[in-house]
Amino acid sequence: MPGATDSTETLNIRCPSCRQRFSVGGNLRDRMVECGACDSRFRINEDVILRSKKFYPGERRTDELTRFQRVPLSAAAPEGLQTIRYADFNHHDQLEPTSPQRIIGAIIGVGLMAVIALMFIFASGPGGSLGAMPLENKLILGGFISTLGTFLLINGNPKARIKAGAVGMLLTAGMLTIPFFIKGPEVAPAVAGESPGLVDPTDPLFSAEEKDDPIAALRDRFSTNPLEVEQKRLESTGSGRNAYGIFLTNILQRNIYTVRDFLIRETMAGASSHPYPRDNGDYLMVLTDVSMGLTEVADIAARLGTTKEIHPEIGIIVVSVDNEQFLDSAADKLNNQKDPAFYSLNQRELVSLDMDRVKRAVERLANAEPSIYREDISTLLLKLMEKPGIGFHDELAKTLLVWLQDPGLAGESALKALQGQIAAGERASENLVILLLKGKNQAAIPSVHTLWLGDPLTWEHHYAEFGPVIEPSVLEHLNSEKAPLRRSAINLLGRTGTDASLPPLGQLAGSLDPEIRVLAERAIKAIKER
Repeated sequence: MPGATDSTETLNIRCPSCRQRFSVGGNLRDRMVECGACDSRFRINEDVILRSKKFYPGERRTDELTRFQRVPLSAAAPEGLQTIRYADFNHHDQLEPTSPQRIIGAIIGVGLMAVIALMFIFASGPGGSLGAMPLENKLILGGFISTLGTFLLINGNPKARIKAGAVGMLLTAGMLTIPFFIKGPEVAPAVAGESPGLVDPTDPLFSAEEKDDPIAALRDRFSTNPLEVEQKRLESTGSGRNAYGIFLTNILQRNIYTVRDFLIRETMAGASSHPYPRDNGDYLMVLTDVSMGLTEVADIAARLGTTKEIHPEIGIIVVSVDNEQFLDSAADKLNNQKDPAFYSLNQRELVSLDMDRVKRAVERLANAEPSIYREDISTLLLKLMEKPGIGFHDELAKTLLVWLQDPGLAGESALKALQGQIAAGERASENLVILLLKGKNQAAIPSVHTLWLGDPLTWEHHYAEFGPVIEPSVLEHLNSEKAPLRRSAINLLGRTGTDASLPPLGQLAGSLDPEIRVLAERAIKAIKER
């Protein structure tokens, strides 16, 4: 339709009175409107509608458009005018401050390199954690750590990467140089078919001094002064005992006291036995007051590792210690009875050189069901009961009660352990007594009788388990001046007595003490009812 307008059109108008500009819809064309600024009324027609002509770059020649150019003006700068020069913008890292993460990473990188360098210096000696590591492996380790450290150092210094790289290269060179100057102990290669034994002083490898006096050379080699002193002391006393030296090589310092306790316990050496440090991290363990021969001691020392040399002329045994056997097994498997490896791992712990580990294994097995390895574990437990120096007989007896099918097999060793406790004045193990009772070991009666005399209330119940055989011994204490012992004797006769106990009990039935009288009457009644 002619004259129709598009309602969506926007018209730019200007008030003819105040010259204020407005934008209105196209549907107001040819209509009267009121100015919002001066309140004058006017009609929207071509006189008030503003028209702007579109143009493209280059159509108008005006200086105002030169400010929007993207390329430099072709015209040269006026003479004497200095133009502005802007620095090249490379990366935002050069403008922003270094982040804390990068700084921490650089510190960690340098710290790792320093730690490995210190390990190369202080842990490469004999007995150190890197003492047995070959040079090639040290270089590989150092190369990896230095590469990582240099990368972290460069990453932590974005504004000075070249300097950081140079510092990293210097640290790398220093760390990789250390292994060449500080080396571990030289390990002689094993000769095929060669077995440890006596060293032949006529070997061409021996020096002239060693050939002239091989004994003195050996003593000087092992620094046997403490051993010589003990050997001379024992020889002067005429005790018939000996002193031996176990020269321990490749042993870690943390294992020396475990080895000391093991050797003293197994050889039954004197309490004055002591390890003496030697060069290259070695130790000379002097065992004194030993009643065994050198061969038996060598068999015991062989459990520590590999026997390298035996010198009977000076009483020295050289052993290279296997430190792997001192490592603990996985704790989660050792304590989890549902784990398939529970029984095998605890069985291996029973033969450990460390008695603390053995004790923990015994305690774990005491609460386990003897479903597998019963015969093997029982055998190991019996061997432990027979060993001297065991300080956990109560736990051991408790475990044997669970695992041993025939408690009588432990009778002799259990009785010996109980007698040792009584002789030493220690608190007797109740589980040992129960183990002897289960095995019906009549030889234990005197020992249990001694315990009963010292503490009637505690041992009365166990003593009564032996039956009528204890009646003569109990009757001897029926009129004891100790009231607890007398009352316990009456109770024991009531449980185990025969007709032979009726006359003595009858005399007590007329006692002025009402408690003794009642106990005697009860005992007489119990004997007659049997």
